[in-house]
Amino acid sequence: MNLNYYIHHPLDLFWRLMLPICPDKLWVLHKYKLVFHKPLNLDNPQGFNEKLQWLKLYDRNPLYTTLVDKYAVKDWVAERIGREHIIPTLGVWDKFDDIDFDSLPNQFVLKCTHDSGGLAIVTDKNAFLADDEAGGQKGITVARKKLTKSLKRNYYYLGREWPYKNVPPRIIAEKYMVDESGTELKDYKVHNFDGEPKLISVDYGRFTEHKRNLYGTDWSFIDAQIQYQKDANHVIDRPKTLEKMLECAKVLSRGIPYVRTDFYSIDDKVLFGEMTFYHGSGFEKFSPEEFEKKLGELINVPVTVRRTENRRGGVQIYSAFEGAVLYLHEDCGVAEKAERAASLTDYKLLCFNGEVKCTFTCTERFSKDGLKVTFFDNDWNVLPFERHYPKSSAPIPKPESFEKMIALAQKLCAGIPFVRVDFYEINQNGKTEIYFGEFTFYPGSGFEEFRPEEWDRILGEKIVLSDSSKLTTAGGGTIV
Repeated sequence: MNLNYYIHHPLDLFWRLMLPICPDKLWVLHKYKLVFHKPLNLDNPQGFNEKLQWLKLYDRNPLYTTLVDKYAVKDWVAERIGREHIIPTLGVWDKFDDIDFDSLPNQFVLKCTHDSGGLAIVTDKNAFLADDEAGGQKGITVARKKLTKSLKRNYYYLGREWPYKNVPPRIIAEKYMVDESGTELKDYKVHNFDGEPKLISVDYGRFTEHKRNLYGTDWSFIDAQIQYQKDANHVIDRPKTLEKMLECAKVLSRGIPYVRTDFYSIDDKVLFGEMTFYHGSGFEKFSPEEFEKKLGELINVPVTVRRTENRRGGVQIYSAFEGAVLYLHEDCGVAEKAERAASLTDYKLLCFNGEVKCTFTCTERFSKDGLKVTFFDNDWNVLPFERHYPKSSAPIPKPESFEKMIALAQKLCAGIPFVRVDFYEINQNGKTEIYFGEFTFYPGSGFEEFRPEEWDRILGEKIVLSDSSKLTTAGGGTIV
């Protein structure tokens, strides 16, 4: 710390001391202004970096913690694109001195699972253990110091990238690999927006002169740069595995507003690297600036926020996302809430690893005969079973926005083995709007009976996924 500087800049000293403990929102507001010399607009974010800050604060899918864990993510990825795309793990340890070097081959890579940069590349184990610089990144002494320091660091505090906050700090050893250059391993970083790859960045010369070229998904060179210098004269051949990379990227990024999926291409084979939700922590500079705005347009975040007063003086806050209201808070009396609830139909979509399989409605909640629960397939055919409550005898019309509900539910539940996603459909001033209700992971706490019982088994089989399964009911309904 330069004390002379901070004596003359006391406000900067204040922020240096306070930022590690201040709330996330205040931190990103200050850091964004410090880096880009302009205020961060969270009410109506526009640019790529601005929207990444919004996602840090408000898109808090707990699955992301698994996906940034360099060890835990491997099983998740293998389930979706195949174990053949995973770099073999040679060992995992809680601290550096636990590493069993005798069990490791002559060449390997050590990396921390909970951060970025906690890395040691070993090209000659004997030289590495002898602290000879030729053995790797300056030998075991430097590697121990570097990785031990990383283990003590919570990466979350560096950029307020919340998924890292609760990742258990560990060290893994991976198989050492190089690409066709024979000297390095180029990253092919695929930037995905709502499950669609749109941009590929390639980093090279990482340990000499770090540069980064940008390409379209057709491998056309993009005359722009993000943080690092581009070099149009440096030819990077289109990888033979490009189409496979893009295919894998689509699968892994489905249902996520933005995520970068990194791959390597070795011997005509695609290998998964990592997933990154906030490229450069949302603080890398673009040239030209218009390119940053263009990428920002591809990230879908709430487009409107409305605040209205209800007749009892309370506040309703709506945050609209693709036509659905994700958050609704009402400060009104119990009687008024009950009156409103009685007039609403719940549409509860049962989602199995990102796929809606069936839906049920809750109607007549406050009627004399009590609540009715009716199950439907995705074509709105009534399914021939009940769960705990009787089905409605009256026809229930298909909601106008049912297909939209399915699309939204599948985005919200991607990667979750089972969850129920609830919506309401409300017509106001001639306009139909979807309102998000809640997530439920254990409907009825798993204790509500089915009639007939075979449907308990039928739906249970859907939790152990089989993408090719298709069930047709005796009543003509279909669960796809």
